[in-house]
Amino acid sequence: MLSIQDIGLSILGDTPKNFYILGGSEYGIKDKYIDVLVSKVGAKLEYATVMDVVNLMSKYHIIPLQPQVYVVRYDKGFVSSATKELATKLLSLNIVGTLVLIYEDSKDITKLDKLFPDNTAIIDPVDIKHLTKYLRSDFPDLDKKTIDNVAKHTSNYYRAKNICRCLDVIKDKVLLTEKQIMALFDIQPNYSDSDIQIAVVTKDFNSLVYMSEHYDGDVQSILYLILRTMIELDKCIDGKYVNSPLKKYSKNWTKPDIYFMFNHTYNAIKALRSGYTVEVVDLITYLGALMRFKNIPDMKLLH
Repeated sequence: MLSIQDIGLSILGDTPKNFYILGGSEYGIKDKYIDVLVSKVGAKLEYATVMDVVNLMSKYHIIPLQPQVYVVRYDKGFVSSATKELATKLLSLNIVGTLVLIYEDSKDITKLDKLFPDNTAIIDPVDIKHLTKYLRSDFPDLDKKTIDNVAKHTSNYYRAKNICRCLDVIKDKVLLTEKQIMALFDIQPNYSDSDIQIAVVTKDFNSLVYMSEHYDGDVQSILYLILRTMIELDKCIDGKYVNSPLKKYSKNWTKPDIYFMFNHTYNAIKALRSGYTVEVVDLITYLGALMRFKNIPDMKLLH
Protein backbone atom coordinates (compact mmCIF):
# COMPACT_ATOMS: atom_id res chain seq x y z
CA MET A 1 0.00 0.00 0.00
CA LEU A 2 1.16 3.51 -0.78
CA SER A 3 1.69 5.80 2.19
CA ILE A 4 -0.07 9.16 2.36
CA GLN A 5 3.28 10.78 1.58
CA ASP A 6 3.81 8.53 -1.46
CA ILE A 7 0.36 9.20 -2.88
CA GLY A 8 0.77 12.94 -2.39
CA LEU A 9 4.16 13.04 -4.11
CA SER A 10 2.87 10.85 -6.93
CA ILE A 11 -0.25 12.89 -7.72
CA LEU A 12 1.32 16.28 -7.13
CA GLY A 13 4.48 15.34 -9.04
CA ASP A 14 5.23 15.66 -12.73
CA THR A 15 4.42 12.07 -13.69
CA PRO A 16 1.29 10.78 -11.92
CA LYS A 17 0.33 7.13 -12.33
CA ASN A 18 -2.44 6.10 -14.70
CA PHE A 19 -4.32 4.21 -11.99
CA TYR A 20 -5.14 4.98 -8.33
CA ILE A 21 -7.40 3.44 -5.70
CA LEU A 22 -8.16 5.96 -2.93
CA GLY A 23 -9.72 4.67 0.29
CA GLY A 24 -10.31 6.18 3.71
CA SER A 25 -12.85 8.59 5.13
CA GLU A 26 -11.33 11.94 4.05
CA TYR A 27 -13.45 12.66 0.99
CA GLY A 28 -12.21 16.24 0.66
CA ILE A 29 -8.59 15.31 0.03
CA LYS A 30 -9.63 12.64 -2.47
CA ASP A 31 -11.61 15.34 -4.28
CA LYS A 32 -8.60 17.66 -4.13
CA TYR A 33 -6.33 15.02 -5.64
CA ILE A 34 -8.82 14.42 -8.47
CA ASP A 35 -8.83 18.16 -9.21
CA VAL A 36 -5.02 18.14 -9.32
CA LEU A 37 -5.05 15.20 -11.74
CA VAL A 38 -7.61 16.97 -13.93
CA SER A 39 -5.32 20.01 -14.11
CA LYS A 40 -2.45 17.76 -15.24
CA VAL A 41 -4.21 15.14 -17.38
CA GLY A 42 -7.43 16.50 -18.86
CA ALA A 43 -11.17 16.74 -18.22
CA LYS A 44 -12.96 14.52 -15.69
CA LEU A 45 -15.42 11.79 -16.70
CA GLU A 46 -17.51 9.82 -14.18
CA TYR A 47 -18.27 6.16 -14.87
CA ALA A 48 -20.56 3.81 -12.94
CA THR A 49 -18.27 0.77 -13.03
CA VAL A 50 -14.62 -0.07 -13.52
CA MET A 51 -15.50 -2.47 -16.33
CA ASP A 52 -17.06 0.41 -18.27
CA VAL A 53 -13.63 2.03 -18.38
CA VAL A 54 -11.86 -1.26 -19.09
CA ASN A 55 -14.20 -1.93 -22.04
CA LEU A 56 -13.66 1.62 -23.31
CA MET A 57 -9.89 1.25 -23.24
CA SER A 58 -10.00 -2.24 -24.79
CA LYS A 59 -11.75 -1.13 -27.97
CA TYR A 60 -10.22 0.27 -31.12
CA HIS A 61 -11.11 3.92 -31.72
CA ILE A 62 -10.99 5.54 -35.15
CA ILE A 63 -10.67 8.88 -33.40
CA PRO A 64 -8.02 8.41 -30.69
CA LEU A 65 -9.14 8.97 -27.13
CA GLN A 66 -7.89 12.11 -25.45
CA PRO A 67 -6.33 11.89 -21.97
CA GLN A 68 -9.02 12.13 -19.29
CA VAL A 69 -9.40 11.48 -15.58
CA TYR A 70 -11.87 8.59 -15.27
CA VAL A 71 -13.51 8.46 -11.83
CA VAL A 72 -15.45 5.45 -10.53
CA ARG A 73 -17.02 5.67 -7.07
CA TYR A 74 -17.88 2.76 -4.76
CA ASP A 75 -18.06 0.03 -7.39
CA LYS A 76 -18.81 -2.96 -5.14
CA GLY A 77 -19.14 -5.24 -8.12
CA PHE A 78 -15.51 -4.70 -9.04
CA VAL A 79 -14.41 -5.57 -5.50
CA SER A 80 -16.39 -8.80 -5.43
CA SER A 81 -15.19 -9.89 -8.88
CA ALA A 82 -11.57 -8.75 -8.56
CA THR A 83 -9.08 -11.58 -9.16
CA LYS A 84 -5.39 -11.83 -9.98
CA GLU A 85 -6.31 -12.34 -13.63
CA LEU A 86 -8.46 -9.19 -13.69
CA ALA A 87 -5.75 -7.28 -11.84
CA THR A 88 -3.17 -8.32 -14.44
CA LYS A 89 -5.48 -7.22 -17.24
CA LEU A 90 -6.20 -3.86 -15.65
CA LEU A 91 -2.56 -3.12 -14.85
CA SER A 92 -1.50 -3.95 -18.41
CA LEU A 93 -4.30 -1.84 -19.90
CA ASN A 94 -3.27 1.22 -21.89
CA ILE A 95 -5.32 3.78 -19.96
CA VAL A 96 -5.42 7.05 -21.88
CA GLY A 97 -5.21 9.34 -18.90
CA THR A 98 -5.76 8.29 -15.28
CA LEU A 99 -8.32 5.98 -13.68
CA VAL A 100 -9.26 6.82 -10.06
CA LEU A 101 -11.35 4.44 -7.95
CA ILE A 102 -12.95 5.85 -4.81
CA TYR A 103 -13.82 3.65 -1.82
CA GLU A 104 -14.44 4.11 1.89
CA ASP A 105 -15.18 0.65 3.29
CA SER A 106 -11.98 -0.71 4.85
CA LYS A 107 -12.84 -4.26 3.75
CA ASP A 108 -12.92 -3.14 0.11
CA ILE A 109 -9.53 -1.48 0.43
CA THR A 110 -8.01 -4.48 2.20
CA LYS A 111 -8.94 -6.77 -0.70
CA LEU A 112 -7.92 -4.33 -3.43
CA ASP A 113 -4.60 -3.57 -1.75
CA LYS A 114 -3.63 -7.23 -2.04
CA LEU A 115 -4.15 -7.05 -5.81
CA PHE A 116 -2.97 -3.47 -6.40
CA PRO A 117 -0.45 -2.61 -3.64
CA ASP A 118 1.37 -0.03 -5.77
CA ASN A 119 -1.83 1.83 -6.63
CA THR A 120 -3.79 1.83 -3.36
CA ALA A 121 -3.73 4.39 -0.55
CA ILE A 122 -5.85 5.18 2.50
CA ILE A 123 -6.61 8.86 3.00
CA ASP A 124 -7.87 9.56 6.50
CA PRO A 125 -8.52 12.95 8.15
CA VAL A 126 -5.33 14.98 8.52
CA ASP A 127 -4.19 16.79 11.65
CA ILE A 128 -4.95 20.44 12.26
CA LYS A 129 -1.53 21.58 11.04
CA HIS A 130 -1.96 20.08 7.58
CA LEU A 131 -5.63 21.02 7.42
CA THR A 132 -4.71 24.65 8.06
CA LYS A 133 -1.99 24.48 5.40
CA TYR A 134 -4.43 23.16 2.79
CA LEU A 135 -7.07 25.77 3.61
CA ARG A 136 -4.61 28.66 3.47
CA SER A 137 -3.49 27.45 0.06
CA ASP A 138 -7.10 27.19 -1.16
CA PHE A 139 -8.19 30.55 0.30
CA PRO A 140 -5.16 32.88 0.30
CA ASP A 141 -7.32 35.99 0.77
CA LEU A 142 -9.25 34.66 3.76
CA ASP A 143 -8.20 35.90 7.20
CA LYS A 144 -5.70 33.46 8.75
CA LYS A 145 -7.41 33.57 12.13
CA THR A 146 -10.69 32.60 10.48
CA ILE A 147 -9.01 29.65 8.78
CA ASP A 148 -7.45 28.58 12.09
CA ASN A 149 -10.87 28.65 13.77
CA VAL A 150 -12.46 26.59 11.01
CA ALA A 151 -9.65 24.02 11.06
CA LYS A 152 -9.85 23.74 14.83
CA HIS A 153 -13.55 22.94 14.87
CA THR A 154 -14.04 20.71 11.83
CA SER A 155 -13.21 17.03 11.57
CA ASN A 156 -12.46 16.82 7.88
CA TYR A 157 -11.07 18.79 4.98
CA TYR A 158 -14.21 18.50 2.85
CA ARG A 159 -16.45 20.24 5.38
CA ALA A 160 -13.76 22.75 6.33
CA LYS A 161 -13.32 23.72 2.69
CA ASN A 162 -17.08 24.24 2.21
CA ILE A 163 -17.23 26.46 5.30
CA CYS A 164 -14.23 28.50 4.12
CA ARG A 165 -15.83 28.83 0.69
CA CYS A 166 -18.87 30.44 2.32
CA LEU A 167 -16.78 32.70 4.57
CA ASP A 168 -14.65 33.75 1.62
CA VAL A 169 -17.75 35.24 -0.02
CA ILE A 170 -18.46 37.54 2.92
CA LYS A 171 -14.88 38.26 3.99
CA ASP A 172 -15.01 41.89 2.81
CA LYS A 173 -18.25 42.58 4.67
CA VAL A 174 -17.89 40.91 8.05
CA LEU A 175 -15.24 39.11 10.11
CA LEU A 176 -16.83 36.42 12.27
CA THR A 177 -15.51 35.38 15.64
CA GLU A 178 -14.80 31.77 16.56
CA LYS A 179 -18.12 31.39 18.40
CA GLN A 180 -20.05 33.03 15.57
CA ILE A 181 -18.55 30.60 13.04
CA MET A 182 -19.52 27.64 15.23
CA ALA A 183 -23.07 28.97 15.66
CA LEU A 184 -23.54 29.85 11.99
CA PHE A 185 -22.47 26.42 10.73
CA ASP A 186 -23.86 24.44 13.67
CA ILE A 187 -20.45 23.10 14.65
CA GLN A 188 -20.49 21.02 17.82
CA PRO A 189 -17.17 19.86 19.25
CA ASN A 190 -17.40 16.08 19.26
CA TYR A 191 -14.21 14.05 19.29
CA SER A 192 -13.97 10.28 19.02
CA ASP A 193 -11.44 8.05 20.75
CA SER A 194 -9.76 7.65 17.36
CA ASP A 195 -9.29 11.43 17.06
CA ILE A 196 -7.64 11.56 20.46
CA GLN A 197 -5.44 8.55 19.73
CA ILE A 198 -4.20 10.17 16.54
CA ALA A 199 -3.34 13.34 18.48
CA VAL A 200 -1.39 11.22 20.98
CA VAL A 201 0.54 9.05 18.50
CA THR A 202 1.43 12.08 16.33
CA LYS A 203 2.41 13.99 19.48
CA ASP A 204 0.07 16.82 18.49
CA PHE A 205 0.07 18.83 21.73
CA ASN A 206 -2.34 21.56 20.59
CA SER A 207 -4.97 19.11 19.32
CA LEU A 208 -4.77 16.90 22.40
CA VAL A 209 -5.25 19.82 24.79
CA TYR A 210 -8.03 21.36 22.73
CA MET A 211 -9.94 18.07 22.46
CA SER A 212 -9.62 17.46 26.19
CA GLU A 213 -11.04 20.95 26.87
CA HIS A 214 -14.03 20.28 24.60
CA TYR A 215 -14.50 16.57 25.24
CA ASP A 216 -18.14 15.48 25.32
CA GLY A 217 -17.96 12.96 28.13
CA ASP A 218 -15.90 12.03 31.18
CA VAL A 219 -12.55 13.69 30.47
CA GLN A 220 -10.83 11.19 32.80
CA SER A 221 -11.46 8.53 30.17
CA ILE A 222 -8.83 10.25 28.00
CA LEU A 223 -6.16 9.21 30.52
CA TYR A 224 -7.21 5.57 30.22
CA LEU A 225 -7.28 5.97 26.45
CA ILE A 226 -3.66 7.17 26.54
CA LEU A 227 -2.74 4.03 28.49
CA ARG A 228 -4.46 1.82 25.90
CA THR A 229 -2.75 3.75 23.11
CA MET A 230 0.67 3.10 24.63
CA ILE A 231 -0.11 -0.63 24.92
CA GLU A 232 -1.24 -0.72 21.28
CA LEU A 233 1.88 1.15 20.14
CA ASP A 234 4.04 -1.32 22.04
CA LYS A 235 2.33 -4.19 20.19
CA CYS A 236 2.84 -2.40 16.87
CA ILE A 237 6.58 -2.13 17.47
CA ASP A 238 6.94 -5.74 18.62
CA GLY A 239 4.59 -7.35 16.13
CA LYS A 240 5.51 -7.13 12.46
CA TYR A 241 2.05 -8.22 11.33
CA VAL A 242 -0.09 -6.33 13.87
CA ASN A 243 -3.23 -5.01 12.16
CA SER A 244 -3.72 -1.63 13.81
CA PRO A 245 -4.51 1.85 12.46
CA LEU A 246 -1.73 3.11 14.75
CA LYS A 247 0.92 0.92 13.09
CA LYS A 248 2.02 3.63 10.66
CA TYR A 249 2.61 6.06 13.53
CA SER A 250 4.73 3.69 15.63
CA LYS A 251 7.89 4.99 13.96
CA ASN A 252 7.39 8.21 15.96
CA TRP A 253 7.94 6.26 19.18
CA THR A 254 10.63 4.19 20.83
CA LYS A 255 10.16 1.48 23.42
CA PRO A 256 11.50 3.73 26.23
CA ASP A 257 9.18 6.57 25.12
CA ILE A 258 6.17 4.26 25.31
CA TYR A 259 7.26 2.89 28.70
CA PHE A 260 7.83 6.31 30.24
CA MET A 261 4.60 7.80 28.85
CA PHE A 262 2.64 4.84 30.21
CA ASN A 263 4.20 5.41 33.64
CA HIS A 264 3.50 9.17 33.58
CA THR A 265 -0.13 8.53 32.65
CA TYR A 266 -0.56 5.81 35.25
CA ASN A 267 0.88 8.17 37.86
CA ALA A 268 -1.63 10.86 36.83
CA ILE A 269 -4.52 8.41 37.26
CA LYS A 270 -3.11 7.33 40.62
CA ALA A 271 -3.01 10.97 41.76
CA LEU A 272 -6.69 11.42 40.88
CA ARG A 273 -7.66 8.23 42.70
CA SER A 274 -5.70 9.35 45.75
CA GLY A 275 -7.91 12.39 46.09
CA TYR A 276 -5.46 15.10 45.01
CA THR A 277 -7.16 18.33 43.96
CA VAL A 278 -6.11 18.65 40.36
CA GLU A 279 -7.91 19.38 37.10
CA VAL A 280 -7.91 16.46 34.69
CA VAL A 281 -7.33 18.79 31.73
CA ASP A 282 -4.21 20.10 33.49
CA LEU A 283 -2.91 16.53 33.80
CA ILE A 284 -3.54 15.90 30.11
CA THR A 285 -1.80 19.18 29.27
CA TYR A 286 1.18 18.02 31.32
CA LEU A 287 1.27 14.68 29.49
CA GLY A 288 0.97 16.43 26.15
CA ALA A 289 3.86 18.72 27.07
CA LEU A 290 6.04 15.67 27.79
CA MET A 291 5.37 14.46 24.25
CA ARG A 292 7.02 17.60 22.88
CA PHE A 293 10.39 16.42 24.13
CA LYS A 294 12.55 14.57 21.63
CA ASN A 295 12.53 11.70 24.11
CA ILE A 296 9.89 11.22 26.81
CA PRO A 297 11.71 11.87 30.10
CA ASP A 298 11.95 9.26 32.79
CA MET A 299 9.76 10.03 35.83
CA LYS A 300 12.82 9.79 38.05
CA LEU A 301 14.34 12.80 36.29
CA LEU A 302 11.30 14.92 37.09
CA HIS A 303 11.21 14.24 40.82
